Amino acid sequence: MKKNTKRFIQTILLGLTLPLSSIAKAAEDSPTSPPQPNSTKRVVPDPEKSRIQALEDTLKQNHLAHQINILQAQGSPFLTLYRSALTGDSQGCAILLQSDNEHPDWPSVISPLRNALPKYSWCTVSIEIPDITKRAQAVKIPTKPLATGTQDPPSKKITLPNQEMVFARIQATIDDAKSKGNNKQFVFIGYGTGAAYALHFLAQNKTLGDALILIDTLTPSPTTDYDLAQELSVIEQPVLDYYFDDSAQALRFAVWRKQAANQRKGETGEFTQLTATDEANAPVEDVQQVLQRVRGFLKQNTAQTEQLKSIPAYKKGLFYESP
Repeated sequence: MKKNTKRFIQTILLGLTLPLSSIAKAAEDSPTSPPQPNSTKRVVPDPEKSRIQALEDTLKQNHLAHQINILQAQGSPFLTLYRSALTGDSQGCAILLQSDNEHPDWPSVISPLRNALPKYSWCTVSIEIPDITKRAQAVKIPTKPLATGTQDPPSKKITLPNQEMVFARIQATIDDAKSKGNNKQFVFIGYGTGAAYALHFLAQNKTLGDALILIDTLTPSPTTDYDLAQELSVIEQPVLDYYFDDSAQALRFAVWRKQAANQRKGETGEFTQLTATDEANAPVEDVQQVLQRVRGFLKQNTAQTEQLKSIPAYKKGLFYESP
C-alpha cells in the first residue's frame, strides 16, 4: 500500500514537471521579441493655432470670409484681416499689431479700430503676431535693477522675441497692400506688446512708415522699459502715445518715452502723449474715446487727401417751381 502511494505521488510530480520544462524550453528557443512601442500619440495643445482657427471659423460663419487674407513670410503662412477704405479716396493704410496671446480681431482696441477706420478713408490690415509667452509657461519677472531717468541711452541694439518673424510679416503685409493699390502712406498702430514691435520696426526701418500710434505699450522680456523707450529718440514720424495710467510702472514708462521723444533732433513729427483709464475693461463708450483720439491724430498729422466725392444732387419734384 505504501509503495503504491509513493508511485502515485511520483507520477503526479512528473506530470507537473513536464509542462513546466516544455514552457521553459520554448522560451529559450524563441527569439527575444522587442518591446512594443506605445501606439498612443500625445496631442500637444497649440493655443495660438486654435485661437486663429476659431477666429477664421467665426468670420466665415458671420459671412466675413472675404476679409481673411493669408500671406507668406519666411516660408510659413500667417493670417491677416484686410478691409479696404469705404470711400472713393483712400488716405492710406493702417497696419495693426495685436498684443501677446491675442488675435487680429481682438475685441479690445484692435477690432474697433480695424472696423472703424475704413469709414474715414483708411484701409486696415491686422496682422497675426506669434505668441511670446506660451500658456503653459510661467511669466518671468525681470530681475534687472530699475533704470533711472538720468541713465545714458543703451549702447547695444535691443532684440524683441520673434523679431525676425514679425518684421518679415510686416514687410509682407506692406508689399501686399501696395499690390492692392494702397501705396499713399502707411501708419502703424500697435497695442500692448504689438506697440513694442511697431516702435522697434519703425526705428529700424525709418522710411517704411508715415506715422506711429502706440496704445498701452508693453515691453516683452528680456528688454527693459527704459531701453525700449529710447527707440523714440530716433523716430522722425509723428507719434501718438496713448497709455493707461493704472500703475506706478505705467507712469514711469510714460515719463521715459516722453523724455526720449524730447531728445529727437532735426525736423520731426509731433509727439502727442495722452492718458486714459484702462479701456480693456472699460464700458463701450470709452472705446469711442480711443477711436476719436486715433482719428483726430491721423487727421492732424498725416497727409490728408481732399475727398473728391461730390454731394448728391437734389431731385426736384414734378411740379417744382423755381423761386
